[in-house]
Amino acid sequence: MKKYIVILFLFMLSCQKDYVEDINSVPMFFDKNTQEVSGDVSIDFVLPNNGIHFLLLVDINGRLLAREKFSGVEGLNSRKLFVDLLEQEEVYLMLYNGNENKLKEVLIKLAR
Repeated sequence: MKKYIVILFLFMLSCQKDYVEDINSVPMFFDKNTQEVSGDVSIDFVLPNNGIHFLLLVDINGRLLAREKFSGVEGLNSRKLFVDLLEQEEVYLMLYNGNENKLKEVLIKLAR
């Protein structure tokens, strides 16, 4: 009888739910309206679908400073953001899809 109880206990212990990392628990760069950045940083963001996407750096006056075209995948994506050479104190980072629809935007305050 004890043998069956031990086997039942081991069976119940082995049937635990597997841990799967939820991408919603990872802090995303576009979650806030404003981000303070010092130096070059790696940013994480979620895309709704596969395809061509654009990251744009725009100054406060609306002038385009930089544009990166990349092939994004549905789900979690990471990009390196190089801001050390910028002279501005504040810039907007905008994420567009291939149809030129703005998906997300964040104001970046550069800490020097």
